[in-house]
Amino acid sequence: MKVALFDFDGTLYPYETFNVLMERLKRHPRYKKNYSRFVRRFAPVYFAYKMKMIKKSRMQSKAMEYYLLSFKKNTRSEIEAFFKEVAGEMIEDLRAPLIGKMKQLKQENYYIMLISGAFIPLLEAVFKGFDIDCIVGSEIRYKGEKIDYKSRFERVYADRKIDIIRRHFADKQVDWKNSEAYSDSYTDLKMLELVGRPVAVKPDERLKAVAARNQWQIHTD
Repeated sequence: MKVALFDFDGTLYPYETFNVLMERLKRHPRYKKNYSRFVRRFAPVYFAYKMKMIKKSRMQSKAMEYYLLSFKKNTRSEIEAFFKEVAGEMIEDLRAPLIGKMKQLKQENYYIMLISGAFIPLLEAVFKGFDIDCIVGSEIRYKGEKIDYKSRFERVYADRKIDIIRRHFADKQVDWKNSEAYSDSYTDLKMLELVGRPVAVKPDERLKAVAARNQWQIHTD
């Protein structure tokens, strides 16, 4: 089997999902208080990042964790409805050429995997009705109808993507040489190197240099 691996933030979707989520929370008529709770909790972490006391990746993971915790008092149905609202605003901004490419690859019997650090309910809402074989994202754990705030939050990021991909295809015969992967970020380098046909999508500077050196395809808008 041949597979096609797609990143979401900066790739299928040209913007940073978390920035969109923050803006939506900040101006939401019902959840403005959640934004205030998030800012109070996250401020010390952001300060530590600006002072170079913690890495960017850790700051980003804590931002997502505290974002979820701002919904501590809300029910699962309310949280999923919120993500569905945000997804509705994001769909029209998806990169149409890449969405077309994804559909083409599906018709050619590629196994389509969307793997992203974005929250799973957001990804599922954005791609509802798309024929995607597997959607992987950062999980929201619940205890009953409320967020299980005592469980450890794990962001799907960098090397963790590779671990998930390898586990998922462990018992399958994959033609990696003729498989494809799409990403905009150097943090996904190992995912891109896994396949024979990597595509750098509007890449950051580090990935752009690697793509040029290896003569990978570079997709620009």
